[in-house]
Amino acid sequence: MNERLGFSFLYFAPRITKAHERWFGALREHGYACAELPVVAATPEELSWLRSCAEREGLATTAVGFAVPEANPVSPDAAVRAAAVEHLRGLCENAQALGAKVLAGPMHSAYGVWTEQPPTERERDWCCEVLAAVAERAAECGVTIALEPLNRFESYFLNTAADCNALVRAIGHANVVAALDTHHAHLEECDLATAIRSSRGSLGHVQLSENHRGTPGSGQVDFRAVLAALEEIDYRGWLVVEAFSRHDPRFGSMLRIWRSLDEGPAAVMAAGASLVAVGN
Repeated sequence: MNERLGFSFLYFAPRITKAHERWFGALREHGYACAELPVVAATPEELSWLRSCAEREGLATTAVGFAVPEANPVSPDAAVRAAAVEHLRGLCENAQALGAKVLAGPMHSAYGVWTEQPPTERERDWCCEVLAAVAERAAECGVTIALEPLNRFESYFLNTAADCNALVRAIGHANVVAALDTHHAHLEECDLATAIRSSRGSLGHVQLSENHRGTPGSGQVDFRAVLAALEEIDYRGWLVVEAFSRHDPRFGSMLRIWRSLDEGPAAVMAAGASLVAVGN
């Protein structure tokens, strides 16, 4: 088992049900140590069940969440920003209920909201204020928030590792770190390895995802270089394999997944595990 290797259940859907239960065991069989699980819409009962599924297979958990339009950390409306504090605090509590120590995702700004302008300093200040307030609750929950930059087609607010590192430093809280998703970084960075090296000291979570979001190792991302750069900065966090599909058609369409990108969950799990084994 690779003790740092995780797999994102967002491959299946944004909400995990009994239909997905057998894949916890499959993760263990493929050598994974962690299941990354979505928590935005999960009920307390669902979180308890998810935790029990992971524990039964000896798997750790990480949580994945995001900001929403009605609770947007960079909204000009103070009431919406206050709602963002409560929404993100709730995600921290969900992560705690799941037994997760990391809550990763684009929690810096609401997914799907556009101003049609570059981010402003005022928006950055609002984001820092919201996340600094949330970080206190995260610390109480024993959870670290990992902020994920997205590519320019999914977010205007935070696109690059450099901007994410600067935001993390501005927030200045031990429970807020940077995340890096190789899919987004492949689109936005001039050199992925350089972006990783520049994130020494702030990078706390990594998602390994192809340029087309399909089977790891079948696209353009140089995972050998990614893993070598992570080794160079002595990165010790999770390496979460993240692929997407149309198992949930509505979610697939939201992510602009229009075709089959793999040969099924088992094939994706096997490819991800092999990828990291070769990189090591």
